[in-house]
Amino acid sequence: MRRPTSCGSPADVAIETEPVLEAGLPPTALAPDPTTRRRFRRYRDDQAVQVEGEVITEIRFSIFVGDRELVTLMCSPWKLRELVIGFLFIEGLIESPDDVELLRVCLEDRMAEVVLRDRDFRVPDRKILTSGCTGGQTFGKYLAELDRFRVGPGPRLAPETVYRLMRKLYEAAGLYKRSGGIHTSILAEGEDILIVAEDIGRHNTLDKIQGECLLRGIPTAGRVVLSSGRISSEMLLKSAVMGVPVVGSRTSPTELALTLAKRLNITVMGYIRPGSLNLYTHPWRLVSA
Repeated sequence: MRRPTSCGSPADVAIETEPVLEAGLPPTALAPDPTTRRRFRRYRDDQAVQVEGEVITEIRFSIFVGDRELVTLMCSPWKLRELVIGFLFIEGLIESPDDVELLRVCLEDRMAEVVLRDRDFRVPDRKILTSGCTGGQTFGKYLAELDRFRVGPGPRLAPETVYRLMRKLYEAAGLYKRSGGIHTSILAEGEDILIVAEDIGRHNTLDKIQGECLLRGIPTAGRVVLSSGRISSEMLLKSAVMGVPVVGSRTSPTELALTLAKRLNITVMGYIRPGSLNLYTHPWRLVSA
């Protein structure tokens, strides 16, 4: 599929920080808010009242490299620039933002246009449908060379630190508080949150974290990732590419994720609650105070 042309011609060199808007249209017509107000009925027992509240916004968002479609994602319209950069990096298509000559987010067409400095780049043929709740895709370049992503020792944490970080995740989940229906992930060091990302797709949150870290010059290796969503094999592999040795969730990991975690030296925790958690792999990183 070739890209639409309404975003205009590429500039010389830029990662644009503002969306490209069609002349004469207000930004609100093109830039969907992460949440949308809707009227609906709320029941208490058998009594209904008419209310107005926020629901999470979902868009179909395509990434084009040159004039060819790389991938189409279902995602939340928030931190899209970070999503694109993070996706390109984690999939092994770039090594840093310096490999991108131009990145333009066109909100009208729900697409991003990317021009790479490597003009010989070809869109990979092999795609893998993932278990993401919004039907994510990955090119699986690293599946054939897993051991290259085995992580280093990383931090040792007290259980109390993990409990406090999960509480801070909920406190930082601004979109979730407005509407629910969205995943939140954080990148942390010690008890400090470095990056927060929210999206309808839990895997998208890790792409957004990686992208923001690249754009801000924040290393991800050796840090901690906590997520509100299930730790699938895709989430685990993305964490490994990021160099993250500790991954935790308020819910469960999958069996394949734990198999990969054992091989890649990643500590996985699940069902993190105030005062309790399940520890599945590499338990030596969790230490008593």
